[in-house]
Amino acid sequence: MEERQTTPPEIDLIYFFRPLTRWFRQFIDWIMRMIRLLMANMVLFLSIFILGSLAGYSLRYIIKPAYRTEAYFITRGMPPKFCSLQLEGLNNNFEAIPRLLQISPEVAGTIKSIRSGPLVDTATGTRRDSIMTPNVLSVQLTLIDIRYIDTIQHALVNYLENNTYMQARKKVRIQSLLQLKESMDKKLQSLDSLKKIVNSSIIPRSGGQGIILGEPVNPVSIYQAETAYYRDKLRIDEDLQLINNIEVIQPFNATDRPNTPNFNALTVKAVLLSLVLAGLITLLFGKKRMTDRLPSSITEPIR
Repeated sequence: MEERQTTPPEIDLIYFFRPLTRWFRQFIDWIMRMIRLLMANMVLFLSIFILGSLAGYSLRYIIKPAYRTEAYFITRGMPPKFCSLQLEGLNNNFEAIPRLLQISPEVAGTIKSIRSGPLVDTATGTRRDSIMTPNVLSVQLTLIDIRYIDTIQHALVNYLENNTYMQARKKVRIQSLLQLKESMDKKLQSLDSLKKIVNSSIIPRSGGQGIILGEPVNPVSIYQAETAYYRDKLRIDEDLQLINNIEVIQPFNATDRPNTPNFNALTVKAVLLSLVLAGLITLLFGKKRMTDRLPSSITEPIR
């Protein structure tokens, strides 16, 4: 009995791709209708596009250019985000800036905006906000006049430094350092007296070495302790000299020309926005039936 070989059913690819073909033809048909509508209302489309582009270009004659510069401050005793909140609060109270920063109204009038925040660590992408270690605060100024930039920088540093919280911590830190320094001075005086006693207790020998009378004392350890105490005292003196909570590590740079806003970028954005708005308004409010003016190659339906 012969076995009949069964052949696998054939897949009708045309039937499989027919929905996709139909959707694609509908999409192309919709695109062509939009093109016919835009071409039928080309005057409306170009009018909106040209007016919007000209409006974007004319911003350079309406908006007054300004100077934008950035500085970096080190903050001690307070996280940079709290210092940033203080500076950002000035933007909401421009009338009080001369009083708060202790500058003249003329200088305060040149400040257009103040932006600040903790410096982002580029290695980890995180902000350094620890209260235990010095942190870096980024301050960005936008000024109408760049001539008073040094005065404004000095005023901002004093404004942060004279904060009640900052002053209280600074006072406590100074007292602690002075007490520690006094303790170091007493220890150094005691070691100095001990050195005199040890030196007077050494009996020289003919061989060049000597012995110490009484209890055994190593004179080298005395000098080592004195050096360590003296090193700590120098460190305390350095901390007292650098006791300020706010320090400038990079000052504001005075630019030669205004650098904000970027009018070229604004013009490009205005052109793109005008293109989108012109297309939307034309499609929504343009005349619907004006295809008789178009070439037959465009108005002919897709087969």
